[in-house]
Amino acid sequence: MKTGDLVRWTHPDDEGVGIILKVFRHPDEHGDGEAEIWWMPKERYPTGHRGIYPARHRYMEIVNENR
Repeated sequence: MKTGDLVRWTHPDDEGVGIILKVFRHPDEHGDGEAEIWWMPKERYPTGHRGIYPARHRYMEIVNENR
């Protein structure tokens, strides 16, 4: 997981697509760090939104890796 990767949120109640803005390498409970993600606008968030998530969250998958 790197800055610029495209990710998909796969939770059945709230799917979405976002871009990784920054990766924090400090260990979390999963040992993989965290990522700051900007989620694309949609009806629920018309201007998009951002937040920090565990790098290996069960509802998040990398769609396209930045090379």
